[in-house]
Order: sequence, then structure tokens, then C-alpha cells
Amino acid sequence: MTITARRSGGGAGAGPRAWLSGRRPRLAAPWALPAWVVAGVVVASAAVRADDPPSATLPLPGAGTAATRVRLRLDVTGELVAPAGPDAAAERRPVTMQARFDFDESSAVVPPAAGGGLERPPAVLRRYADAAAEIRVGAETVRPALAADARNVLVSRVGTTPMPYLAGGFLSGEEYELLETPFDPLLLEGLLSGAQVAVGDTWQVAADVAAGLLAIDTVDAGAIDARLDEVAEGVARVSLSGIVDGAVDGVPTHVTIEGTFATAARRVPAADGGAGNADGGPAADRFELWGPVSQVAATLHERRQASHVAPGFDLEARLALTQTPIAAAEIRVAAGHGAAGHGAAGRGAAARSGDDDAVAAEAGRPAPRRRGAGGPGRVWYRAASGRFDLVRDSRWRVVEDGPDGLVMRFVDRGALVAQCSITTLELPAAGAASPTAADLERDVQRTLAGQVVRTEPGAERIGADGTRIVRVASSGTAGGLPFNWIHYVLTAADGSRANVTFMFESSMRRRFAEADAHLIEGMRTGRADRMATRAAAGDTTAD
Repeated sequence: MTITARRSGGGAGAGPRAWLSGRRPRLAAPWALPAWVVAGVVVASAAVRADDPPSATLPLPGAGTAATRVRLRLDVTGELVAPAGPDAAAERRPVTMQARFDFDESSAVVPPAAGGGLERPPAVLRRYADAAAEIRVGAETVRPALAADARNVLVSRVGTTPMPYLAGGFLSGEEYELLETPFDPLLLEGLLSGAQVAVGDTWQVAADVAAGLLAIDTVDAGAIDARLDEVAEGVARVSLSGIVDGAVDGVPTHVTIEGTFATAARRVPAADGGAGNADGGPAADRFELWGPVSQVAATLHERRQASHVAPGFDLEARLALTQTPIAAAEIRVAAGHGAAGHGAAGRGAAARSGDDDAVAAEAGRPAPRRRGAGGPGRVWYRAASGRFDLVRDSRWRVVEDGPDGLVMRFVDRGALVAQCSITTLELPAAGAASPTAADLERDVQRTLAGQVVRTEPGAERIGADGTRIVRVASSGTAGGLPFNWIHYVLTAADGSRANVTFMFESSMRRRFAEADAHLIEGMRTGRADRMATRAAAGDTTAD
């Protein structure tokens, strides 16, 4: 019997859905990388070297300690792999990445969401000093970065998944994925043995913690083993090794790991007063590992199959991480970087961001960032055209984004639940009437002729921001399977329109629930200048 450990809890997910087999992940851009690869996209300054040995002594927390400074280096080489079709060889591209990040982490008093409608779990506050990386896929190179107004990030631990967010705004999907990295500091305590250990003793890292540390969804077989190698001057040095088979987005992944970490240790007095062991020899010293973990150096090799939302890959990553206690006076505060951040600095920067929004409005550009009640798992997308943006559940994954529109897939605990397509239309001629529910019903029946067998009565309403929303739901068959479609037309006050279509197998209806309504509530449409003006006026409409 296979026992599966999940890092976020929940029931078992279904495999990839056959009805979307026609849409496979493409290697269209360097940022189409697995999340944990681009997650290392962070700071290049003051980073540790991968070959730096652990320091001889470990700085321990003292009375003046208020935070921890974290520095991480991640270097990746390998190949991305995407299926090209049933009769074609898989497409492969070489990939390399050099990335850093550097932040000060402290406990946070999580501010309540506006209106009190959103509960936020406990969190830590990470103040990023800088963010930069270089990623090369084939002949293409990108240098992504965490934006200046997103440097004060709250991170909550949900199960064994660290989830970053902004208190007064929303991370973009790219930023959200950049911040997912193996061996996140919130999980390092899970490496420690819960029992007293002697040099040479071994223990296994809990399976759900292992999944979180490796940034995968589940562990189906294998484990990460830890061994206490030595204790000197109050510092324990522990080796890590393991082979793990698990899953991400419903597809298999295979990970091998070799590494070490250092942590504080204290000798535990022998219970027998030092009388010796059962063989008459001296009793081995036993130690309690009490943290924090000060250094991690690890090499991971992962082979992952392509899924319906990401390419497969064969990669080796070398990671080096340090954590150092610092005093309150040493915490770095990036002035002006808290527009969607935390505390008084965030409120001041929010006012400055409002000025930026007004400038953007005058220039006909989209507002720099969507503001509102941020929270774990809520991310922001803005169309390159500036004609719409939305706040979405992070389970909606972007698979195509171009001039023809946006395509996303909803992946829940490994199961591919639904697909959403969004397209925008040119402004209609002056005086043209907005489409009605009856108009949309006729369009659906014509477009899906031969598939739709039932159309529910349409509905029309006006959203909080004045957008006219028309909705029609239908059901039928496709490829011999029962399907449901939900169609929307959104018309902004300036006449701008967006078509939004959701599609899912009827068996997924309960799991899909009201995902369409939540996404539509987080969507804004209209010309770029109009949306920027609304943002400058404090429009925080979100799902």
C-alpha cells in the first residue's frame, strides 16, 4: 500500500484530464520554468558562495535579537522538456540560472483586511534588500526581479507550504512563483530530530515537511534521511541524503538530494550519572538539536514529467543558504518599497503609490500594481494591452498569454479541474448596444452547435465598479464526455468588452464550485487610462 504525504493537506487528486490533451505546455519563453527554479530569483549582492564551508562558530540568539538575515544562492543547470505531439520527439531546451536573494525576516503583526472580510493566518515579514537573477533558456535570456513596491512581503505557512502575499496589494503571478524556493526558512525547523541524538544517529524528515522542503505537492515513496556527523563548540553538523518519488500538478517527479546543515546543539546530561552503557563502555554523549538552522548546502537532482500547466525537466540545482540572527537596529527598511507592504512604512508608501497611479493615468498607462486586501494564494495578472486585469486564486495557472488572449487552468491538489479563456474586443461603434443575455445565449448555441444540449436562462447584473456582467451557463458533450460551460461578457462603462469562458467536465462541478464567480469579481476591464484612474481613486475591487 502506498501512503502519500501532502504538504498542504486535502484529498487525493485525479490525474491530468484527457479532454485537454490537445493543449500541451510550450517552451515559449525562459520564464516558463518550474516554480522552484525561478523562485531563486533574488539578490546578487552579499550572497554566500556555494562552496563556502559552515562557519566554525554559530551565533546564537541573544537578548537584542529581533530578526534573522537570510541569504540564499541557487544555481541551476539542465533541460526543459515539452511534448511536441503524439508522433513527434519531445522538444528540449538547455536551461541555466544563477540567482540570489537576501532578506530580513521578523515576526509580524498581521494587519486585518479592509472590512474584516478576510481572515489572515499568522505570518512572518520579509524585507527584501534587492532581487535579481539571470535565466537562460536556449538562446533567450531574461533577468526577472521582484518589483520595488513588493519588497515587504508577508509569508504564511499553510500546511507545509509557505505562501507569500502583500498586506495592501497583490503579487503578480511571476513574483509569486519567484518566491517559491526549496528549503524555505519557514520549514527548516522540520529538519531537526525531535529526540535526543548521539553522533552517528539517523532520523527521517517527516514526509509532508520533505514535500514542502523540495517544493513538490506530495511524497509517495522514499524519504530524506538525516545523520548527526559531529558536534563542536555547540554547533551540530548534520548530513542529508535521500531519494523521493512524488508528484507535482498531478504528474510524477523523482528527486535525489545530498547536503548538509548546521544548527545549535547542547549536550544532555546522562540519566545514569555517567555510569556507562550496557556493555560497560562509556556512554555516548547525547545532544538536543534546538535550532535555529544556521546554514544549508544541498544539491538536488529532479526529473519531472510535463503536466498540463508546465513543461517537464531534468535539472540539477545547487543551493546554499545562511541564517544569521540580527538586532532590531540592523533590520534593513527599504524606504518607498512598501506601497503594498506592511505597517506605517507601507501606509506612507501607499500614498506615494497613489501619486504614481495618477501619473500613470495621465500617461494612459495601467496602474503600477493592483491594490486591495491581499492574502495567501491571491495573485494579480495584468494584460500586456492594459485592457483588463484580475486578482485570481493561485490555483488558476497561466498556460498561454499573448495577443490572442489569456488561457488559464485550474489545478486543485493535482487534479486539472477547469480551463478559462479570456479575450478582449475592440471598442464598438458609437451608439452600439451592449449584448444581452438573450444575445449571448444565441451566440453560445451557434458556436457550440452539436455539443450543447442545454442552456440555462441567462443573467445580467451591474458590478460594484459599474461593469455590466452577462452570464450564460450551458451543458453538453465533447469528445464523448459530459461537459459544462459558463460564458460571460463584461462591458465596462467606456464600452470596452471582454469575453470569459469556463469549461470543465461535469464530474468536476462540485470541485469547481463558484470559481467562476470569484474570478469575475476580481476582474477589471476598460482602457488602460480608465483603469489607472480608478486605481488612483482607490478602487480596490478584488475577489
